[in-house]
Amino acid sequence: MPLDFDRALEYVLRARAIGAELGLAVTVAILDPAGHPILVARGSDKWHGPYMAMGKARLAAAFRKPTAVLLKNWQDRPLFAASLTEVLPGGVTLNPGGYPIFEGGEIVGAIGVGGGSPDQDDLVASRTVTDLSAP
Repeated sequence: MPLDFDRALEYVLRARAIGAELGLAVTVAILDPAGHPILVARGSDKWHGPYMAMGKARLAAAFRKPTAVLLKNWQDRPLFAASLTEVLPGGVTLNPGGYPIFEGGEIVGAIGVGGGSPDQDDLVASRTVTDLSAP
């Protein structure tokens, strides 16, 4: 069963707190396993922030892996990765900072984080999922 609003809010608040520790006002998107938004919290005044965060979460949800791992796996196939921006409904973002969320061994959603460098976004998303995901 996908995350509900209250559980999604826990992920958003945790990611925002981790971002604040790093001096970042992060944008956070929590999507269901099919890539539909549950909650999006804008962290800065950048117009593209919510779209970037949702795209990262959508890519992580679609492939059930962190976006940084996917990008590394696709380094030798850049056209495959580029094609996904048109193939997956709603669009994806080909940057680190997206992680699937598993609870009880099942995917229940995905998180996308934007607002810092790719490494910072990845760190915030990773720490959030590690801190809150149930085994």
